[in-house]
Amino acid sequence: MKEKALIAYGTLLVILFLSHAFPFRAFAYAVPLFLTVVPIVMRRRINFSFSVRDLIAGAGVSLLILAPLFLWLYTHRVFRVPSVHIIMAQIVLVSFPEEVFFRGFLQDTLGNNLVGVVVVSLMFSLSHIPSLLFGGDIYAPLTFFPSLVMGLLYMKTENVLPSTVFHFLANVLFLGFMI
Repeated sequence: MKEKALIAYGTLLVILFLSHAFPFRAFAYAVPLFLTVVPIVMRRRINFSFSVRDLIAGAGVSLLILAPLFLWLYTHRVFRVPSVHIIMAQIVLVSFPEEVFFRGFLQDTLGNNLVGVVVVSLMFSLSHIPSLLFGGDIYAPLTFFPSLVMGLLYMKTENVLPSTVFHFLANVLFLGFMI
């Protein structure tokens, strides 16, 4: 199964490079579709359940890590609340599909332990390199650090929900300071 997971990851990298090199609107939907369909096709059960405890874990870790970051950034930049459209796209097309693939599928397959967290975080940040190369997003490699938090949340809870909450809130925070 590890070999198939690595092939799926390699395929994702190809799709990501193509989607950045040839920015057709269809690619905006192809990537999240790929991220959510691959685990299903490979018959991997994704650990996702709504649990108040896990929701609080995701929100609590988000508050602990993102609140100080927000306060520090707020002294240097203006925060603008992203539009409802951007917020919805973040949860449906970015945070949830990426967490399903990277934590629920890859981390679960490669090892839901500290080594797996670091390896999948490296893979996650590498998947953001096309944004750097084609879009000039100098922050793309820094996705490694929040990915460690998302990986640790998944490792601790074995549920994609807390890492999705953190991922979503981190993305909204980042976008709010970038728009």
